[in-house]
Amino acid sequence: MFKKKEISAEEIMLEAHEALNGDTADQFQKNLEELSSGPHRIITLNLSAVNAINSSCIGKILLFRKRLSEENRTIQIRGCSDSLYNTFQLIKFDKLISIEK
Repeated sequence: MFKKKEISAEEIMLEAHEALNGDTADQFQKNLEELSSGPHRIITLNLSAVNAINSSCIGKILLFRKRLSEENRTIQIRGCSDSLYNTFQLIKFDKLISIEK
């Protein structure tokens, strides 16, 4: 399940409430596409309730980041578990996207 929450005129947050895997990848992609067509300059992903993420969803985030950067927009991750944060560090994801636990 995903929930969008407007933080300000410039920022919107997408909260994920389940693992990001094959079962949720399509829904995750649809939410990212909706956010990319919106007016917000900063897109924040709240992954605090996500205990696992697969490579397909990581790829979707990377493609989304590329699209946003071409439009001078930003994606950031705020809130994630220690294990998810460690995964991001292992693949050097934290060098591409701002991540806060």
